[in-house]
Amino acid sequence: MGKKIKRYGAIIRLEHWVVALSGIMLIFTGLGCLPLFKRYYITEIPGFAWTANFYTITKLHYIFAIFFVFAVVFHLFYHALRKDFGLLPKKGDLVASFKMILASFGLSKEPPSDKWLPEQRWAYVGIGIITLVVLITGIIKVLKNLEWIYLGPKLESTMNLLHTISGGLFILLFFIHIFFVFAVKSNWPLFKAMLTGYVDEEYVKHRHSLWYERIRRKLQ
Repeated sequence: MGKKIKRYGAIIRLEHWVVALSGIMLIFTGLGCLPLFKRYYITEIPGFAWTANFYTITKLHYIFAIFFVFAVVFHLFYHALRKDFGLLPKKGDLVASFKMILASFGLSKEPPSDKWLPEQRWAYVGIGIITLVVLITGIIKVLKNLEWIYLGPKLESTMNLLHTISGGLFILLFFIHIFFVFAVKSNWPLFKAMLTGYVDEEYVKHRHSLWYERIRRKLQ
């Protein structure tokens, strides 16, 4: 076996999977809160009858939201304190992202990349903004249930609408993310790294040449 290079530490992997798994469950329970499951006969599937219970599905939505909010807040503070801003877009990322997407379908050659691919940085910002809107509107929707908090009909309906729209965009971006992870073979090592923490040196040398050169200089 070839030499391995560490890409993700245990904390990074843990926060990623907490966000991913709680996010999946928020999507599932959120659709149940609309409610859609009874309308589209999901409740008729063996083992899914419980999804017809609005209070059960809502409680589960709140429980998974706690894990999701904690992981997102931890992510923000953890990387801010470490001054780890590698996932923020850089100059030229827009054009490089377009080239990377074309390269994913064999229509172009991949430009030299750092540890994070240019489209990963743009996706990070896009998903981040949508996630914050989902979180803020979701928290407001929970707080308005308290007796001593009054939003007013217009503000309440606006929060409901924003939460639904941002939730829909979150679902869309989630499936786009899943598509590029599993449909593009060159991304498979990155998924494996999110499980093990490591990628092959040859892969890094070939696809993340800028990052590889930086690592090599540190070892000299």
